[in-house]
Amino acid sequence: MAKFTKFDTFSDVLFSFNKFKYSQNGTNSQEYKKILKMLKHIIKNELTSKQQQCLDMYYRKNMNTIEIGHLLGVYPSTVWRHLQRSKKKIKNIIQYYHKF
Repeated sequence: MAKFTKFDTFSDVLFSFNKFKYSQNGTNSQEYKKILKMLKHIIKNELTSKQQQCLDMYYRKNMNTIEIGHLLGVYPSTVWRHLQRSKKKIKNIIQYYHKF
């Protein structure tokens, strides 16, 4: 269950839509689940393998950029750049298909 919690934390930080998750009428909650499904699809199909690895290690495995860089054989700044570019790409794709 921790994986989903961390993934939800990622989506909340990235898109700031806590309001979807805690809606009382249920429609926003369904919308939140739809966006999470879209998020998983984007990560799997639109990001490079390095971006996927960095996101996975940073958000799911709770590793910092130094640890990730050491494992991948790159500088921490490169890891940070992968994270920033992947978040920007995800955000742009979701905003294109789902107008907030």
